[in-house]
Amino acid sequence: MIVIPESQIRALIRLLSDENHRIVETISDKLIDIGSSAVPLLQQAEIEQPEMADRIAAILEEIRGGKLEDELRAMALLPDEEMSLEDGAFLIARYAYPTLDVAAYRQQLDTMAKEIRARIVERASGEETVTALNRYVFTEQGFKGNTKNYYEVENSYLNRVIDRRVGIPISLSVVYLLIGQRLGLPFHGIGMPGHFLVKYDSERYKIFIDCFNGGALLTEKNCARFLTEAGYGFDEKYLQKSPTRAILSRMFKNLLAIYSKMDEPVKTARLTRFIEILGGESREDSL
Repeated sequence: MIVIPESQIRALIRLLSDENHRIVETISDKLIDIGSSAVPLLQQAEIEQPEMADRIAAILEEIRGGKLEDELRAMALLPDEEMSLEDGAFLIARYAYPTLDVAAYRQQLDTMAKEIRARIVERASGEETVTALNRYVFTEQGFKGNTKNYYEVENSYLNRVIDRRVGIPISLSVVYLLIGQRLGLPFHGIGMPGHFLVKYDSERYKIFIDCFNGGALLTEKNCARFLTEAGYGFDEKYLQKSPTRAILSRMFKNLLAIYSKMDEPVKTARLTRFIEILGGESREDSL
């Protein structure tokens, strides 16, 4: 790999102030090709030279977005059973928060799982386990659905859901699933149209958990009633396990819908590419 001297990168950045559009485009392409090593200097220039902020922001978006696309391509090549929901959810978060300390958030999830484990008695039944987990997550930790600002973009980023303790059905369910994975519990996501649930699925105990509504416990009949009343009609496929690929795709599509409404063409274009790279099916009306 060719190392570009810092002085040369700074010189290229200065040329971004040129009034000639073609020159700016050529320089931008060169900085994008340089990649990560140009990021700190671009960030510095973004602060020091606000008149070039928009041009620099566009370059940073291309560098960071391109790197995430490469990571996502590698992930998309894996069989679904080998894909990591946690890695994928944090990749999504890093799109909005490129300097995110992922290790710190993993540690928070580790700590929550450890604290829950101490509350679950030996040989606890499935019902007792779910009750203990719900009490901890929704009562003690205060995770809840963001009913006041349902379409707020931060509801879709895992780090902000953990920070603020609010989210939408799928993001809250992902937190619940990641804690459950650490505890080795038989949870999986259920991507119903219009709503996302978690299912505890063991031989002796099967129940659906609505993480958006304080961990409310639902039977299959409850879910069928919701689907019918919401106008989707009931089909058994709606209650089948959602593959990791489909969960991540659904999270991307939620963000795509939100940024489209916010008229953010750069972000919508990038998210569209993310979705294309990941592939897989996910139902509409997700959230």
